[in-house]
Amino acid sequence: MKKIVNERYQETRFEETLENGLHVILWQKKDYVKSMFMMVTPLGAMDMKQVDENGKEYHFPAGIAHFLEHKMFEMKDGDVMDAFSTMGANVNAFTSYTETAYYFTTSNAIEEPLKLLLDFVQELAIDEESVEKEKGIIIQELHMYKQMSDSRLLMETYASLYKNHPLRYDIGGDDDSVQSITLEQLEECYRINYHPSNMVLVGVCSEDPENIMKIIRENQSGKKFPKMAGIKRLEFDESEKPARETYTFSMDVTLPKVSIAYKLDGVEDVSQRMKEEWCIRILLDAYFSSLYPDFQTWLDDKIFNDYVGCEVDLGKDYGMIMFYAETLKQEKFKEIVQDTLKRMESGDIDKKVLQQLKRRYFGQAIRSLNSFDDIVITSARCYFDKTDFFSSMDILDAIDEKDIKDAANKLKQGHCSIVTLLPEKSK
Repeated sequence: MKKIVNERYQETRFEETLENGLHVILWQKKDYVKSMFMMVTPLGAMDMKQVDENGKEYHFPAGIAHFLEHKMFEMKDGDVMDAFSTMGANVNAFTSYTETAYYFTTSNAIEEPLKLLLDFVQELAIDEESVEKEKGIIIQELHMYKQMSDSRLLMETYASLYKNHPLRYDIGGDDDSVQSITLEQLEECYRINYHPSNMVLVGVCSEDPENIMKIIRENQSGKKFPKMAGIKRLEFDESEKPARETYTFSMDVTLPKVSIAYKLDGVEDVSQRMKEEWCIRILLDAYFSSLYPDFQTWLDDKIFNDYVGCEVDLGKDYGMIMFYAETLKQEKFKEIVQDTLKRMESGDIDKKVLQQLKRRYFGQAIRSLNSFDDIVITSARCYFDKTDFFSSMDILDAIDEKDIKDAANKLKQGHCSIVTLLPEKSK
């Protein structure tokens, strides 16, 4: 087991890759009672098309990663949640666009829930009947999210931006894709994505890491896994133009909501991607938050209320900036967004504002080192990205005005999609 010490942040973690390929990352927090363990596979909603190292392609319906997450909680001899509950532990899972994660938290002994986490994630126990039954449950869940205005606005924004990229689908897929999923597809998707060599286990607790590793080694040594070819996501060809430039829909809401999103190029290199995302986030906060002098005026003039914000998301093969607001003055909001992006494109930023934002983000990052949730998911994502846990913080700390200028050159006024949500009476 390798001990990794970061002197700057005074944090220590331990890492080991087992014979079956499972990578384990352990953080010891001696003064904490709570423990958290998470097992993650880089199978997310975007992994509809995959290819292994031998060149064999695998094509799956939208939502299959989320479907698998649901089915993993079935065991041959009982219910996973009930089993964890009897141990005094809480278990849960989530599927994102880039990963599926299973985790438990407890303030009690960790050995039994840790072994259970390893056991239930490493065995798929489903049949035709249970798969068909699950379809109705998942479709009902998808319909529930469609009734949430914020969630629907985001989904329609992605669907408007992307023509071919799987981001155009909801994480859970849609009615048709869920109905099309078969038992054989689930088993194949599980086989190629849930092999130990494709997964990482991250733990944060107060116990001696060597004792924890002993539990994990013993559990894994009693299992046999076939050799598996490495798997990765197939790249998608995506045009610069959005799938639809404007889209309007209605729901039972009081005030209209607007989303204005711009497509950006993806960034292959992980470190460069981190830097550009930090730089764009800094520009967004400098020009579209309470730090910008006109922002309070916009609020006072009721161009929008306190439901307002902006996001940046850069990936390997996609990128976007999104502005959103609840507003009765939709045209004025659009003008403000366009003017904001023009200012951002200049790359000009006050030195004091830059330092203020860097200190704010850095402080938030330092505080996150006390959040078990942040530690485990960031550790997993850094492992899959082949980068160090603290790289993002170090990159942020080194950003200067030239970096801001360079990132601003990547911004594009075109390639925009505007999505409007109107109250139903406005149909």
